[in-house]
This record gives sequence, structure tokens and C-alpha cells, in this order.
Amino acid sequence: LPHIMRRRGPGIAGLRAQNAAKAKLQTVAKKLEEDNIEHMTKQLAQFKKNLERFAAKHKDRINQNPVFRHQFQQLCAKTGVDPLASRQGFWSQLLGLGNFYYELAIQIIQLCLALREENGGLMTLKELHRELSARRGAHQQKASIQDVEQAIQKVSILGSGFRIVEVGGQSMVVSVPRELNTDHSAIIAHARDSRGHVTQSGAEKKLGWPKRRFRQCMDMMLQEGMVWVDDQEGERQYWFACLLSS
Repeated sequence: LPHIMRRRGPGIAGLRAQNAAKAKLQTVAKKLEEDNIEHMTKQLAQFKKNLERFAAKHKDRINQNPVFRHQFQQLCAKTGVDPLASRQGFWSQLLGLGNFYYELAIQIIQLCLALREENGGLMTLKELHRELSARRGAHQQKASIQDVEQAIQKVSILGSGFRIVEVGGQSMVVSVPRELNTDHSAIIAHARDSRGHVTQSGAEKKLGWPKRRFRQCMDMMLQEGMVWVDDQEGERQYWFACLLSS
């Protein structure tokens, strides 16, 4: 009979050599990872120092130019630096941005509360910026629409009901604690396309909503004062004051 060749395993010595090589590779990989992390940490620290020098050099421009300030904040965000984190922090002391945004946030709250009976706590971001700019006047530091967004983000952390929601591609500022669901967003978007108002038949035709769904949505918004009704044109119309001037 022909001699049958059998493939032999690596044996104990071979297994030990494989394990040793594997362990050595793991050690090298761990060392490379540690070196890489250390290198990245040093790079980030150096970048933050450069950012501090840049901020000190361009302090006036950051404070006075809203567009330049927004670009600076985007640069900070990419490096994990928050110049608004604390009013007593390094960045606030260097630039005064903390005080600027806290002051802006207070003015936004006061303005939204003053207009709540008129708009039900719902207004476009553009309208809020326009109203805020008019009330601040020329003697105060100019605030861009991005500044308003930053200030609202700081306020929203407090859970005070102030937040920005996107409705049909438009930014809306909400200043009531009640959450808006997808139905509320859909009906606001529909109202925006219908010259500021909606009807039950219009929502049924446009959104495919049955009467009960429409009434549930509008009853909440009516209760919160976000809409007012007009029964003079036959079918009841629900008007959004926040959309009439946007």
C-alpha cells in the first residue's frame, strides 16, 4: 500500500512560538496606540494655546463682528472648547462672551414672555431676531441670528421651555413648556403654506387627517394660546399669529 502522508500540527513548540508572536504584536499595537493618543493630546493642547493667542489678538473683532464671532465659535466647537461654559472661565474673562450671551438670553426671555399673549409662545427665529434687534437699539453690541440661537441653546439647558424647532424647513422659537409633536409641526407647516391659517377641511385635503385628529391637535394649540379662531367665514379658521408677520 502506498504510504499515506499526514499533515502534522505545529506541535507544542510551534504553538508557543505563535502565542509569543501574537503577544508581541499586541504589545507593539498597544504601544503605537498609546503613542498616537499622546501625540494627539499634545497636538490638541498646542492647538488650544494657539486658539487662546488668536482670541487675545482678535478680541475686539470677535466681540464687534457677529459673523467673525460665529466663525470663531465654530472653530472652538471643533476643538472641544466652549467659550460660553462659565461666566468666570478663561474665555469669558478674555472675551466677555459669557456676559454677552447671558445678557442676550435674559432679553430673549423677557421678549418672549411679553409677546406670549400675542403669539401663544410661538414665533419664527427671524421674527425674534428682528424684534430683539429693534429693542436692543444701536447702543448695544450687535447680535446676529446665530447669537440668538446660541443664547437659546444655553437657556434650553435649564428646561425652561425655550427651544428651537424646525418646522417645514423654518426655525421656530417655542417658549412654552408643552412639547410639540409631529402633528403640531405638520399643521404649522401647512398653515405657513396657507397664508397663516388652517381649516379642518384643508387639513383633511392636504394632510389626509380625519376630523378627530385635527381637533385633538388644534385643541391643544388653542389651549396654549398658539392659535386664535375666526368663525366669520363659514368654516372655522385657526390662525397662527406667529406666521402673519413672518
